[in-house]
Amino acid sequence: MTSNKIRVSVETRAVCQSHHVKANPDLTTRNFCIAGLAFGWVFASLCLIAGAIMLSSDHFPMPSYVRMKVIMVNFFLHTMRPGKPYPHNHRIIQLHQGTSVLVQLLLNFLVTIVLDTTNYIHAMTLKWALLREGRLKFNSNVRLFTSAHAHGPNSWYMNSVSLLGLAISYGATSAALTDVVIVGQWDQRTQEVEYGPSESSDIIDINGLAIFALGIGVFLQVGVSTYSLLCSSEAKTWNNTLISNARAWLDGREENDVLFEDKFPEFTFSSQEVQDSMLSIAPHVQIARRLIWGFCALFTVWSIIQGIVTVTSGYMAENFGDFSSGAEGYWRFYGAMYWDYKRITKFPPYWLGLIIQIIAQSFLTFALHCVELIFDLSRDEAAWRELETVGVDADPSMKSNFSWQTLIMLAMKAIIQWVFGYALTADVSFNIALLPIIALMVLFILLALGSEYMLRNKPRGSLPASYGNFERVTQLVDDWDHDSLFWGDKGYFKDGIRRAGTAGQRLPDLKPDSFYCCRPKED
Repeated sequence: MTSNKIRVSVETRAVCQSHHVKANPDLTTRNFCIAGLAFGWVFASLCLIAGAIMLSSDHFPMPSYVRMKVIMVNFFLHTMRPGKPYPHNHRIIQLHQGTSVLVQLLLNFLVTIVLDTTNYIHAMTLKWALLREGRLKFNSNVRLFTSAHAHGPNSWYMNSVSLLGLAISYGATSAALTDVVIVGQWDQRTQEVEYGPSESSDIIDINGLAIFALGIGVFLQVGVSTYSLLCSSEAKTWNNTLISNARAWLDGREENDVLFEDKFPEFTFSSQEVQDSMLSIAPHVQIARRLIWGFCALFTVWSIIQGIVTVTSGYMAENFGDFSSGAEGYWRFYGAMYWDYKRITKFPPYWLGLIIQIIAQSFLTFALHCVELIFDLSRDEAAWRELETVGVDADPSMKSNFSWQTLIMLAMKAIIQWVFGYALTADVSFNIALLPIIALMVLFILLALGSEYMLRNKPRGSLPASYGNFERVTQLVDDWDHDSLFWGDKGYFKDGIRRAGTAGQRLPDLKPDSFYCCRPKED
Protein backbone atom coordinates (compact mmCIF):
# COMPACT_ATOMS: atom_id res chain seq x y z
CA MET A 1 0.00 0.00 0.00
CA THR A 2 1.47 3.34 -0.98
CA SER A 3 2.58 5.83 1.63
CA ASN A 4 -0.07 8.39 0.68
CA LYS A 5 -2.84 5.89 1.41
CA ILE A 6 -1.67 4.56 4.76
CA ARG A 7 0.03 6.53 7.48
CA VAL A 8 0.58 6.11 11.17
CA SER A 9 -0.35 9.10 13.28
CA VAL A 10 1.69 10.31 16.20
CA GLU A 11 -1.22 9.87 18.56
CA THR A 12 -0.81 6.76 20.71
CA ARG A 13 -2.82 4.69 23.12
CA ALA A 14 -1.74 2.18 25.72
CA VAL A 15 -1.72 -1.38 24.50
CA CYS A 16 -3.62 -2.60 27.51
CA GLN A 17 -6.64 -0.52 26.47
CA SER A 18 -7.01 -2.48 23.24
CA HIS A 19 -6.95 -5.93 24.67
CA HIS A 20 -8.77 -7.68 27.49
CA VAL A 21 -9.46 -11.36 26.85
CA LYS A 22 -6.50 -13.70 27.13
CA ALA A 23 -5.74 -16.14 24.32
CA ASN A 24 -7.19 -19.63 24.52
CA PRO A 25 -4.27 -22.08 24.97
CA ASP A 26 -6.11 -24.69 22.83
CA LEU A 27 -4.95 -27.74 24.74
CA THR A 28 -6.86 -29.98 22.33
CA THR A 29 -4.34 -29.19 19.62
CA ARG A 30 -1.50 -29.75 22.07
CA ASN A 31 -2.89 -33.16 23.03
CA PHE A 32 -3.26 -34.07 19.36
CA CYS A 33 0.40 -33.16 18.83
CA ILE A 34 1.41 -35.27 21.83
CA ALA A 35 -0.47 -38.24 20.35
CA GLY A 36 1.31 -37.66 17.03
CA LEU A 37 4.63 -37.42 18.86
CA ALA A 38 3.96 -40.73 20.63
CA PHE A 39 3.16 -42.35 17.29
CA GLY A 40 6.40 -40.90 15.92
CA TRP A 41 8.36 -42.58 18.71
CA VAL A 42 6.63 -45.89 18.01
CA PHE A 43 7.26 -45.56 14.26
CA ALA A 44 10.94 -44.71 14.77
CA SER A 45 11.38 -47.61 17.19
CA LEU A 46 9.76 -50.10 14.82
CA CYS A 47 11.97 -48.94 11.95
CA LEU A 48 15.11 -49.21 14.08
CA ILE A 49 14.19 -52.68 15.35
CA ALA A 50 13.18 -54.00 11.91
CA GLY A 51 16.26 -52.50 10.29
CA ALA A 52 18.57 -53.89 12.97
CA ILE A 53 17.11 -57.38 12.57
CA MET A 54 17.61 -57.28 8.81
CA LEU A 55 21.15 -55.95 9.12
CA SER A 56 22.14 -58.57 11.68
CA SER A 57 20.83 -61.54 9.67
CA ASP A 58 23.32 -63.39 7.49
CA HIS A 59 20.73 -64.58 4.99
CA PHE A 60 17.03 -65.11 4.51
CA PRO A 61 15.06 -67.99 2.97
CA MET A 62 14.63 -67.53 -0.75
CA PRO A 63 10.89 -67.13 -1.52
CA SER A 64 9.45 -69.69 -3.90
CA TYR A 65 8.06 -67.05 -6.25
CA VAL A 66 11.57 -65.81 -7.12
CA ARG A 67 13.50 -69.09 -6.89
CA MET A 68 15.43 -69.77 -10.10
CA LYS A 69 14.35 -66.38 -11.44
CA VAL A 70 16.43 -63.49 -12.72
CA ILE A 71 15.25 -60.33 -10.99
CA MET A 72 16.10 -56.67 -11.38
CA VAL A 73 16.10 -54.29 -8.40
CA ASN A 74 16.44 -50.78 -9.79
CA PHE A 75 19.10 -51.64 -12.41
CA PHE A 76 20.83 -54.42 -10.51
CA LEU A 77 20.37 -57.89 -12.04
CA HIS A 78 20.47 -60.84 -9.67
CA THR A 79 20.01 -64.54 -10.40
CA MET A 80 18.08 -66.25 -7.61
CA ARG A 81 19.82 -69.62 -7.93
CA PRO A 82 21.31 -71.91 -5.30
CA GLY A 83 24.68 -70.83 -4.04
CA LYS A 84 24.31 -67.19 -5.00
CA PRO A 85 23.26 -65.19 -1.92
CA TYR A 86 21.01 -62.17 -2.11
CA PRO A 87 22.28 -58.99 -0.37
CA HIS A 88 21.89 -59.85 3.30
CA ASN A 89 20.33 -56.54 4.35
CA HIS A 90 17.52 -56.81 1.77
CA ARG A 91 14.26 -58.74 1.85
CA ILE A 92 11.80 -59.62 -0.89
CA ILE A 93 8.04 -59.86 -0.36
CA GLN A 94 5.12 -60.30 -2.74
CA LEU A 95 2.10 -58.01 -2.65
CA HIS A 96 -1.30 -58.07 -4.25
CA GLN A 97 -1.51 -57.10 -7.90
CA GLY A 98 -1.11 -53.37 -8.51
CA THR A 99 -0.30 -52.45 -4.90
CA SER A 100 3.48 -52.01 -4.93
CA VAL A 101 3.33 -48.45 -6.26
CA LEU A 102 0.52 -47.61 -3.84
CA VAL A 103 2.50 -48.97 -0.87
CA GLN A 104 5.46 -46.73 -1.71
CA LEU A 105 3.20 -43.68 -2.06
CA LEU A 106 1.43 -44.44 1.22
CA LEU A 107 4.79 -44.77 2.98
CA ASN A 108 5.73 -41.28 1.77
CA PHE A 109 2.42 -39.89 3.02
CA LEU A 110 2.85 -41.63 6.38
CA VAL A 111 6.36 -40.25 6.85
CA THR A 112 5.22 -36.76 5.81
CA ILE A 113 2.30 -36.81 8.26
CA VAL A 114 4.52 -38.03 11.11
CA LEU A 115 7.13 -35.36 10.40
CA ASP A 116 4.61 -32.53 9.96
CA THR A 117 2.77 -33.43 13.17
CA THR A 118 5.90 -33.57 15.29
CA ASN A 119 7.44 -30.51 13.65
CA TYR A 120 4.32 -28.52 14.50
CA ILE A 121 5.50 -28.66 18.13
CA HIS A 122 8.91 -27.31 17.15
CA ALA A 123 7.29 -24.50 15.14
CA MET A 124 5.03 -23.52 18.05
CA THR A 125 7.87 -23.19 20.54
CA LEU A 126 9.86 -21.17 18.00
CA LYS A 127 7.02 -18.69 17.70
CA TRP A 128 6.82 -17.97 21.40
CA ALA A 129 10.59 -17.99 21.85
CA LEU A 130 10.81 -15.25 19.22
CA LEU A 131 8.04 -13.37 21.02
CA ARG A 132 10.00 -13.37 24.28
CA GLU A 133 13.01 -12.02 22.40
CA GLY A 134 10.95 -9.30 20.71
CA ARG A 135 11.61 -10.73 17.23
CA LEU A 136 8.24 -12.22 16.29
CA LYS A 137 6.72 -10.30 13.37
CA PHE A 138 4.69 -12.84 11.38
CA ASN A 139 2.43 -15.71 12.30
CA SER A 140 4.28 -17.99 9.85
CA ASN A 141 8.05 -18.37 9.69
CA VAL A 142 10.62 -20.62 8.02
CA ARG A 143 11.08 -22.89 11.02
CA LEU A 144 14.50 -24.37 10.33
CA PHE A 145 16.12 -21.17 9.11
CA THR A 146 14.92 -19.03 12.03
CA SER A 147 16.57 -19.66 15.38
CA ALA A 148 16.02 -18.35 18.88
CA HIS A 149 18.89 -16.84 20.84
CA ALA A 150 17.89 -18.09 24.29
CA HIS A 151 15.67 -21.14 23.80
CA GLY A 152 17.47 -24.46 23.46
CA PRO A 153 14.94 -26.41 21.35
CA ASN A 154 14.94 -23.67 18.70
CA SER A 155 18.64 -22.84 18.72
CA TRP A 156 20.63 -23.07 15.51
CA TYR A 157 22.20 -26.38 16.48
CA MET A 158 18.83 -28.01 17.22
CA ASN A 159 17.55 -26.65 13.91
CA SER A 160 20.55 -28.35 12.29
CA VAL A 161 19.62 -31.64 13.95
CA SER A 162 16.07 -31.26 12.67
CA LEU A 163 17.32 -30.49 9.15
CA LEU A 164 19.49 -33.59 9.25
CA GLY A 165 16.54 -35.66 10.43
CA LEU A 166 14.37 -34.39 7.57
CA ALA A 167 17.03 -35.18 4.99
CA ILE A 168 17.66 -38.68 6.33
CA SER A 169 13.94 -39.44 6.66
CA TYR A 170 12.98 -38.55 3.10
CA GLY A 171 16.14 -39.96 1.53
CA ALA A 172 15.73 -43.25 3.39
CA THR A 173 12.02 -43.41 2.51
CA SER A 174 12.87 -43.30 -1.20
CA ALA A 175 15.40 -46.10 -0.79
CA ALA A 176 13.37 -48.27 1.59
CA LEU A 177 11.04 -49.92 -0.93
CA THR A 178 11.84 -50.76 -4.55
CA ASP A 179 9.88 -52.61 -7.22
CA VAL A 180 11.34 -55.97 -8.22
CA VAL A 181 11.04 -56.94 -11.88
CA ILE A 182 11.38 -60.58 -12.93
CA VAL A 183 13.21 -60.46 -16.24
CA GLY A 184 13.99 -64.10 -16.90
CA GLN A 185 14.45 -67.67 -15.76
CA TRP A 186 17.61 -69.49 -14.71
CA ASP A 187 18.04 -72.79 -16.50
CA GLN A 188 19.86 -75.08 -14.10
CA ARG A 189 20.58 -77.63 -16.85
CA THR A 190 22.22 -75.26 -19.30
CA GLN A 191 23.47 -72.87 -16.61
CA GLU A 192 22.15 -69.98 -18.67
CA VAL A 193 19.55 -67.25 -18.32
CA GLU A 194 16.46 -67.27 -20.51
CA TYR A 195 15.13 -63.72 -20.69
CA GLY A 196 11.46 -63.04 -21.20
CA PRO A 197 8.59 -60.72 -20.26
CA SER A 198 8.10 -59.94 -16.60
CA GLU A 199 5.50 -61.75 -14.53
CA SER A 200 2.44 -59.88 -13.33
CA SER A 201 2.78 -60.38 -9.55
CA ASP A 202 3.90 -57.31 -7.60
CA ILE A 203 7.13 -57.90 -5.70
CA ILE A 204 9.05 -55.32 -3.68
CA ASP A 205 12.53 -55.25 -2.24
CA ILE A 206 12.89 -53.93 1.32
CA ASN A 207 16.22 -52.27 2.06
CA GLY A 208 17.06 -53.00 5.70
CA LEU A 209 19.72 -50.30 5.89
CA ALA A 210 17.26 -47.70 4.55
CA ILE A 211 14.62 -48.81 7.06
CA PHE A 212 17.17 -48.42 9.86
CA ALA A 213 18.17 -44.99 8.52
CA LEU A 214 14.50 -43.99 8.35
CA GLY A 215 14.23 -44.86 12.02
CA ILE A 216 17.26 -42.66 12.76
CA GLY A 217 15.80 -39.74 10.78
CA VAL A 218 12.41 -39.89 12.49
CA PHE A 219 14.16 -40.44 15.84
CA LEU A 220 16.04 -37.17 15.39
CA GLN A 221 12.83 -35.35 14.51
CA VAL A 222 10.77 -36.67 17.40
CA GLY A 223 13.72 -36.09 19.73
CA VAL A 224 13.83 -32.40 18.81
CA SER A 225 10.04 -32.14 19.12
CA THR A 226 10.06 -33.87 22.51
CA TYR A 227 12.68 -31.40 23.72
CA SER A 228 10.44 -28.60 22.43
CA LEU A 229 7.39 -30.04 24.18
CA LEU A 230 9.22 -30.26 27.50
CA CYS A 231 10.17 -26.58 27.16
CA SER A 232 6.75 -25.36 26.00
CA SER A 233 5.40 -24.06 29.31
CA GLU A 234 5.45 -20.47 28.05
CA ALA A 235 3.52 -21.19 24.84
CA LYS A 236 0.58 -18.79 24.73
CA THR A 237 -1.59 -20.95 22.49
CA TRP A 238 -1.20 -24.12 20.46
CA ASN A 239 -3.63 -23.02 17.79
CA ASN A 240 -2.08 -21.81 14.55
CA THR A 241 -4.84 -19.46 13.40
CA LEU A 242 -3.95 -15.82 12.92
CA ILE A 243 -6.46 -14.17 15.26
CA SER A 244 -5.72 -16.59 18.09
CA ASN A 245 -1.98 -16.00 17.76
CA ALA A 246 -2.38 -12.23 17.40
CA ARG A 247 -4.27 -12.19 20.69
CA ALA A 248 -1.45 -14.19 22.27
CA TRP A 249 1.06 -11.80 20.71
CA LEU A 250 -0.64 -8.94 22.54
CA ASP A 251 -0.50 -10.94 25.76
CA GLY A 252 3.23 -11.22 25.26
CA ARG A 253 3.61 -7.49 24.68
CA GLU A 254 1.86 -6.77 27.95
CA GLU A 255 3.87 -9.34 29.91
CA ASN A 256 7.23 -8.35 28.39
CA ASP A 257 6.98 -4.58 28.63
CA VAL A 258 10.74 -4.42 29.03
CA LEU A 259 11.15 -5.68 25.48
CA PHE A 260 8.24 -3.77 23.95
CA GLU A 261 7.27 -0.16 24.09
CA ASP A 262 4.05 0.39 25.98
CA LYS A 263 2.60 2.61 23.29
CA PHE A 264 0.65 1.53 20.26
CA PRO A 265 0.18 3.91 17.31
CA GLU A 266 -3.16 4.82 15.86
CA PHE A 267 -3.52 3.50 12.31
CA THR A 268 -4.93 5.77 9.59
CA PHE A 269 -5.55 4.70 5.99
CA SER A 270 -7.60 5.44 2.89
CA SER A 271 -10.18 2.81 1.98
CA GLN A 272 -9.68 1.02 -1.33
CA GLU A 273 -11.03 -2.10 -3.00
CA VAL A 274 -7.70 -3.74 -3.87
CA GLN A 275 -5.07 -4.44 -1.23
CA ASP A 276 -1.35 -5.13 -1.25
CA SER A 277 0.14 -8.41 -2.44
CA MET A 278 2.20 -10.86 -0.41
CA LEU A 279 5.37 -9.62 -2.08
CA SER A 280 4.71 -6.10 -0.80
CA ILE A 281 4.01 -7.00 2.82
CA ALA A 282 6.28 -10.04 3.23
CA PRO A 283 9.24 -9.52 0.88
CA HIS A 284 11.22 -12.25 2.65
CA VAL A 285 9.24 -14.83 0.63
CA GLN A 286 11.47 -14.02 -2.34
CA ILE A 287 13.86 -16.78 -1.28
CA ALA A 288 11.10 -19.38 -1.59
CA ARG A 289 10.10 -17.94 -4.94
CA ARG A 290 13.65 -18.27 -6.28
CA LEU A 291 13.90 -21.84 -5.02
CA ILE A 292 10.71 -22.89 -6.80
CA TRP A 293 11.71 -21.43 -10.14
CA GLY A 294 15.25 -22.69 -9.67
CA PHE A 295 14.03 -26.27 -9.35
CA CYS A 296 11.70 -25.74 -12.31
CA ALA A 297 14.71 -24.71 -14.39
CA LEU A 298 16.79 -27.60 -13.05
CA PHE A 299 14.26 -30.30 -13.90
CA THR A 300 13.44 -28.69 -17.25
CA VAL A 301 17.08 -28.61 -18.34
CA TRP A 302 17.61 -32.10 -16.94
CA SER A 303 14.60 -33.43 -18.88
CA ILE A 304 15.65 -31.77 -22.14
CA ILE A 305 19.24 -33.00 -21.98
CA GLN A 306 18.31 -36.56 -21.06
CA GLY A 307 15.52 -36.56 -23.63
CA ILE A 308 17.90 -35.46 -26.39
CA VAL A 309 20.41 -38.15 -25.40
CA THR A 310 17.64 -40.77 -25.39
CA VAL A 311 16.36 -39.83 -28.84
CA THR A 312 19.76 -39.46 -30.49
CA SER A 313 21.85 -42.14 -28.81
CA GLY A 314 19.42 -44.49 -27.12
CA TYR A 315 19.70 -45.18 -23.43
CA MET A 316 21.59 -47.53 -21.19
CA ALA A 317 18.49 -49.30 -19.87
CA GLU A 318 16.85 -49.76 -23.27
CA ASN A 319 16.63 -53.54 -22.96
CA PHE A 320 15.19 -53.32 -19.47
CA GLY A 321 12.13 -51.53 -20.79
CA ASP A 322 11.22 -54.58 -22.84
CA PHE A 323 11.34 -56.82 -19.78
CA SER A 324 8.61 -54.98 -17.92
CA SER A 325 5.30 -54.77 -19.71
CA GLY A 326 2.76 -51.98 -19.31
CA ALA A 327 2.90 -48.37 -18.22
CA GLU A 328 4.92 -49.09 -15.08
CA GLY A 329 7.77 -50.50 -17.13
CA TYR A 330 7.99 -47.39 -19.29
CA TRP A 331 7.68 -45.20 -16.19
CA ARG A 332 10.64 -46.91 -14.55
CA PHE A 333 12.95 -47.63 -17.45
CA TYR A 334 12.25 -45.51 -20.53
CA GLY A 335 15.19 -43.18 -21.11
CA ALA A 336 16.82 -44.37 -17.90
CA MET A 337 20.57 -44.36 -17.37
CA TYR A 338 22.65 -45.93 -14.65
CA TRP A 339 26.23 -46.06 -13.43
CA ASP A 340 27.72 -48.86 -11.39
CA TYR A 341 29.71 -47.82 -8.31
CA LYS A 342 32.40 -50.29 -9.34
CA ARG A 343 33.58 -47.61 -11.74
CA ILE A 344 34.55 -45.66 -8.63
CA THR A 345 35.75 -48.44 -6.35
CA LYS A 346 36.14 -52.17 -6.90
CA PHE A 347 34.26 -53.11 -3.74
CA PRO A 348 31.75 -50.33 -3.04
CA PRO A 349 30.35 -50.29 0.52
CA TYR A 350 26.67 -51.17 0.69
CA TRP A 351 25.87 -47.90 2.48
CA LEU A 352 27.31 -45.66 -0.27
CA GLY A 353 24.09 -45.59 -2.28
CA LEU A 354 22.00 -44.57 0.72
CA ILE A 355 24.31 -41.66 1.51
CA ILE A 356 24.10 -40.47 -2.10
CA GLN A 357 20.30 -40.76 -2.01
CA ILE A 358 20.04 -38.75 1.21
CA ILE A 359 22.37 -36.00 -0.03
CA ALA A 360 20.59 -35.72 -3.39
CA GLN A 361 17.14 -35.61 -1.84
CA SER A 362 18.12 -33.20 0.94
CA PHE A 363 18.21 -30.24 -1.47
CA LEU A 364 14.65 -30.99 -2.55
CA THR A 365 13.57 -31.37 1.08
CA PHE A 366 15.05 -28.01 2.10
CA ALA A 367 13.46 -26.26 -0.89
CA LEU A 368 10.00 -27.63 -0.10
CA HIS A 369 10.43 -26.54 3.51
CA CYS A 370 11.01 -22.96 2.36
CA VAL A 371 8.21 -23.06 -0.21
CA GLU A 372 5.80 -24.00 2.57
CA LEU A 373 6.11 -20.43 3.87
CA ILE A 374 4.19 -19.11 0.84
CA PHE A 375 1.29 -21.46 1.51
CA ASP A 376 1.28 -20.58 5.21
CA LEU A 377 1.16 -16.84 4.52
CA SER A 378 -1.66 -17.41 2.03
CA ARG A 379 -3.53 -19.39 4.69
CA ASP A 380 -3.09 -16.54 7.19
CA GLU A 381 -4.41 -13.98 4.72
CA ALA A 382 -7.41 -16.12 3.76
CA ALA A 383 -8.36 -16.45 7.43
CA TRP A 384 -7.81 -12.72 7.97
CA ARG A 385 -10.14 -11.72 5.13
CA GLU A 386 -13.03 -13.62 6.70
CA LEU A 387 -13.33 -10.72 9.17
CA GLU A 388 -15.11 -8.77 6.43
CA THR A 389 -17.57 -11.51 5.50
CA VAL A 390 -18.43 -14.51 7.68
CA GLY A 391 -16.47 -13.42 10.72
CA VAL A 392 -13.70 -15.18 12.63
CA ASP A 393 -14.08 -17.26 15.79
CA ALA A 394 -12.20 -15.67 18.65
CA ASP A 395 -11.50 -19.13 20.10
CA PRO A 396 -11.19 -21.43 17.08
CA SER A 397 -11.30 -25.21 17.38
CA MET A 398 -8.49 -27.58 16.46
CA LYS A 399 -9.94 -28.22 13.00
CA SER A 400 -9.19 -24.61 12.06
CA ASN A 401 -5.53 -25.66 11.80
CA PHE A 402 -6.36 -27.77 8.73
CA SER A 403 -6.75 -25.31 5.87
CA TRP A 404 -6.76 -26.22 2.19
CA GLN A 405 -3.32 -24.61 1.85
CA THR A 406 -1.95 -26.89 4.57
CA LEU A 407 -3.45 -30.03 3.05
CA ILE A 408 -2.28 -29.20 -0.49
CA MET A 409 1.26 -28.55 0.71
CA LEU A 410 1.29 -31.81 2.67
CA ALA A 411 0.15 -33.71 -0.42
CA MET A 412 2.68 -31.95 -2.65
CA LYS A 413 5.55 -32.76 -0.29
CA ALA A 414 4.63 -36.45 -0.18
CA ILE A 415 4.02 -36.78 -3.94
CA ILE A 416 7.13 -34.84 -5.00
CA GLN A 417 9.33 -36.87 -2.67
CA TRP A 418 7.73 -40.08 -3.97
CA VAL A 419 8.31 -39.15 -7.62
CA PHE A 420 11.89 -38.10 -6.87
CA GLY A 421 12.43 -41.59 -5.46
CA TYR A 422 11.75 -42.91 -8.97
CA ALA A 423 13.68 -40.17 -10.79
CA LEU A 424 16.90 -40.74 -8.89
CA THR A 425 17.80 -43.95 -7.08
CA ALA A 426 21.15 -44.85 -5.60
CA ASP A 427 21.19 -48.32 -4.11
CA VAL A 428 23.71 -50.66 -5.72
CA SER A 429 24.06 -48.27 -8.67
CA PHE A 430 23.29 -44.63 -9.45
CA ASN A 431 20.18 -44.42 -11.65
CA ILE A 432 18.24 -41.58 -13.25
CA ALA A 433 14.94 -42.11 -15.06
CA LEU A 434 13.56 -39.76 -17.71
CA LEU A 435 9.79 -39.92 -17.23
CA PRO A 436 9.84 -39.32 -13.45
CA ILE A 437 12.10 -36.32 -14.06
CA ILE A 438 9.56 -34.94 -16.52
CA ALA A 439 6.87 -35.56 -13.90
CA LEU A 440 8.93 -33.60 -11.36
CA MET A 441 9.26 -30.76 -13.86
CA VAL A 442 5.47 -30.66 -14.30
CA LEU A 443 4.84 -30.81 -10.55
CA PHE A 444 7.24 -27.95 -9.86
CA ILE A 445 5.78 -25.86 -12.68
CA LEU A 446 2.33 -26.33 -11.14
CA LEU A 447 3.74 -25.49 -7.72
CA ALA A 448 5.50 -22.43 -9.13
CA LEU A 449 2.41 -21.15 -10.94
CA GLY A 450 0.26 -21.61 -7.85
CA SER A 451 2.86 -19.90 -5.68
CA GLU A 452 3.26 -17.06 -8.16
CA TYR A 453 -0.48 -16.48 -8.03
CA MET A 454 -0.42 -16.35 -4.23
CA LEU A 455 2.60 -14.02 -4.28
CA ARG A 456 1.16 -11.57 -6.80
CA ASN A 457 -2.53 -11.76 -5.93
CA LYS A 458 -3.96 -8.51 -4.57
CA PRO A 459 -6.92 -9.35 -2.33
CA ARG A 460 -10.17 -7.56 -3.00
CA GLY A 461 -12.06 -5.85 -0.21
CA SER A 462 -11.64 -2.86 2.05
CA LEU A 463 -9.78 -4.72 4.81
CA PRO A 464 -6.04 -3.96 4.49
CA ALA A 465 -3.98 -7.09 3.87
CA SER A 466 -1.79 -8.41 6.68
CA TYR A 467 -0.42 -11.84 5.64
CA GLY A 468 0.02 -12.67 9.28
CA ASN A 469 1.91 -9.51 10.25
CA PHE A 470 1.03 -9.19 13.92
CA GLU A 471 1.57 -5.46 14.16
CA ARG A 472 -0.77 -4.84 11.24
CA VAL A 473 -3.39 -7.19 12.70
CA THR A 474 -3.36 -5.59 16.13
CA GLN A 475 -3.59 -2.13 14.59
CA LEU A 476 -6.77 -3.08 12.76
CA VAL A 477 -8.49 -5.13 15.49
CA ASP A 478 -9.66 -2.76 18.20
CA ASP A 479 -12.15 -4.92 20.12
CA TRP A 480 -11.42 -8.54 21.06
CA ASP A 481 -14.21 -9.14 23.58
CA HIS A 482 -16.55 -11.21 21.38
CA ASP A 483 -17.04 -14.86 20.47
CA SER A 484 -16.87 -13.93 16.78
CA LEU A 485 -15.11 -10.94 15.28
CA PHE A 486 -16.26 -8.86 12.29
CA TRP A 487 -14.49 -5.89 10.75
CA GLY A 488 -16.02 -2.85 9.08
CA ASP A 489 -17.21 0.76 9.37
CA LYS A 490 -17.88 1.97 12.94
CA GLY A 491 -19.12 5.44 12.05
CA TYR A 492 -17.84 9.00 12.00
CA PHE A 493 -14.85 9.86 14.18
CA LYS A 494 -13.63 13.46 13.68
CA ASP A 495 -12.22 15.92 11.15
CA GLY A 496 -13.69 14.07 8.18
CA ILE A 497 -12.17 10.78 9.29
CA ARG A 498 -14.30 7.73 9.94
CA ARG A 499 -13.52 4.89 12.28
CA ALA A 500 -12.93 1.24 11.31
CA GLY A 501 -12.57 -1.71 13.62
CA THR A 502 -14.06 -4.92 14.94
CA ALA A 503 -17.28 -5.85 16.67
CA GLY A 504 -19.28 -8.92 17.58
CA GLN A 505 -21.73 -8.54 14.69
CA ARG A 506 -21.59 -7.79 10.98
CA LEU A 507 -20.56 -4.18 10.34
CA PRO A 508 -21.25 -1.97 7.30
CA ASP A 509 -18.67 -1.98 4.54
CA LEU A 510 -16.19 0.87 4.41
CA LYS A 511 -17.16 3.86 2.29
CA PRO A 512 -15.05 4.12 -0.87
CA ASP A 513 -12.22 6.66 -0.99
CA SER A 514 -12.71 7.74 2.60
CA PHE A 515 -10.14 8.18 5.32
CA TYR A 516 -10.39 5.82 8.27
CA CYS A 517 -8.58 5.36 11.52
CA CYS A 518 -8.28 2.31 13.74
CA ARG A 519 -7.86 3.11 17.39
CA PRO A 520 -8.03 1.00 20.55
CA LYS A 521 -11.34 0.59 22.30
CA GLU A 522 -11.32 2.84 25.32
CA ASP A 523 -12.47 1.52 28.69
